Amino acid sequence: MGLLDNYTGIGMSPRPKWRHQNVIRQAILNMSGELEEQGLIMLSEATVTDNWDDLAPDLVVFNAAQKPLSVIEITTHKECHAIIRKCDELIARFPDAEYFVYDYENGLLYGYDEQTDTWLTSDEYELMSRYLRMPLLNYLESRF
Repeated sequence: MGLLDNYTGIGMSPRPKWRHQNVIRQAILNMSGELEEQGLIMLSEATVTDNWDDLAPDLVVFNAAQKPLSVIEITTHKECHAIIRKCDELIARFPDAEYFVYDYENGLLYGYDEQTDTWLTSDEYELMSRYLRMPLLNYLESRF
């Protein structure tokens, strides 16, 4: 379930497109090894707390205490800025986590910079997760 969507029940729509789902698949395949080496786990569409009515980003990296460390949203160009605004709610609740929004239609990654309280883009910066070795885009790009 994306940050803006309510997919209660089977067959509810609109569901994320295959391209969206494939980016999630690629991220899990590409990141899991590095994260698990650090005792971290990545889950898709998991709530950020144990409240099952809480927000459920596309991807969340958790530590062993189920604290969200990294939030990644996958979105279309049209929904990108609305998703960023929704991430701002999570930033207020979990200020120590890192936040990324990937516009897969334009291949553009946004990353929140807590030092400047702004969103940076991958067309100007090489955006990195503190939990991964390579730039985040390397883990999200699909071969499909």
